[in-house]
Amino acid sequence: MLLVALVPLLAACVPMLGSEAGASPSPSSAAGPTAVVERVVDGDTVIVDLDGERTRVRLLNVDTPESVAEDRPVECLGPEASEFLKDLLPEGSEVTLAYDEERVDRYDRTLATVMTDDGRNASVELARAGLAEAITVGPNDRFRPDVQAAMEEAQRADRGLWDPSGPCAR
Repeated sequence: MLLVALVPLLAACVPMLGSEAGASPSPSSAAGPTAVVERVVDGDTVIVDLDGERTRVRLLNVDTPESVAEDRPVECLGPEASEFLKDLLPEGSEVTLAYDEERVDRYDRTLATVMTDDGRNASVELARAGLAEAITVGPNDRFRPDVQAAMEEAQRADRGLWDPSGPCAR
């Protein structure tokens, strides 16, 4: 009888446990066009081949430290965020793009969540690693809750940008 009562409780905890273990939530409602990664520009921007067009994509709901901006200095963990994204999205890999309300930013970049071929949200993975802050620009908040949760996980674990004894400690 006790086991029967615990089953719904355990089922409710499974998604939280999966998130803590390092797996991004499934992109069930996120299916969009597929693209091929040409290169990673920095921690939150990639160039993909989308239907034969070279497309610059700005990842939604994350802001990583600068590493290539001409008018700004390299910021703490900027190069590490770029390398992390290069490992997550290697050249030639297939990704799925998922859009929100606004599709293009003021710099003419496509705004999208980028899902790896195994269904991981690249923005969530960057935040979980402590290499990105969760942000919302305009109405684009569809994927923000998952990114926010991953950032908070990194903060609790003192990972990356939130490591009090790390290179970015203030």
